[in-house]
Amino acid sequence: MPQDVINHIPVLIAAVGALGIAAFGVVEALGKSLFVFDLPGGKKAGLPYVGFAKIDPLLKLVDPAMRASYGDAYRDILLQQYRAGRGKGQAPETIRQGVRLGLPFLDMEAATRVIANLWGLPPEAAAQLAAALTNRQPPRPSSRAAAPDDPSQAQALAARFATALDTRVQAAFDIADAVYQTRAQLWAAVIAIGLSLGYQAATNDWTAVPSLKTLGDWSVALLVGLVAVPLAPVAKDLSSSLSDALDALGKLRGGGK
Repeated sequence: MPQDVINHIPVLIAAVGALGIAAFGVVEALGKSLFVFDLPGGKKAGLPYVGFAKIDPLLKLVDPAMRASYGDAYRDILLQQYRAGRGKGQAPETIRQGVRLGLPFLDMEAATRVIANLWGLPPEAAAQLAAALTNRQPPRPSSRAAAPDDPSQAQALAARFATALDTRVQAAFDIADAVYQTRAQLWAAVIAIGLSLGYQAATNDWTAVPSLKTLGDWSVALLVGLVAVPLAPVAKDLSSSLSDALDALGKLRGGGK
């Protein structure tokens, strides 16, 4: 491979990475502004809402508490918050606060069910915490346990439940964000390929007779589009590292002469 081509590899990598970043930018801009749809039944579709379906199983577990806090339309609130920032926005904290604020307003049975669904500990512990939150008397335990009106016991149960709630919410939004990123990368790859092939079409000499060279040019354009998106996050560091390595290699060769 000619030396001038080797020296230009870092520049080429940076350019391909820039194409991937541009494709991501197009996906974010168009996906959040143009391709958003309101479907019948109050459902919403579009890139900003991708991944929210992974939150629904959690919402089913805490539905009574969320309704007590925000009303029947709480899911619409979460959808808009998810659209604005997904797991890094206000949606996770809205669920956490909704459960904590809603539990004291539920009856013993509903509160115990919500706590048990999220917690996974023995029913007696869930009933004790529900009693402490709702100021009601729990069922008589079948084994010896601290009384539900014991402040230290109630605080310990509440702290353990808060940890379980935070973990479940974080896990749900991590999965949702992974689904969103995968879908965004797919669309960014499609756009990167389109941009690369479009540039090749714009600069191609259509009057020339097709040959192996022109076929190779189109193949390179397709390859550039395919690797642009996965290369984008590391393009800058990889380009800098290769540039430093080539400079060091050039100095070694020059010193050996």
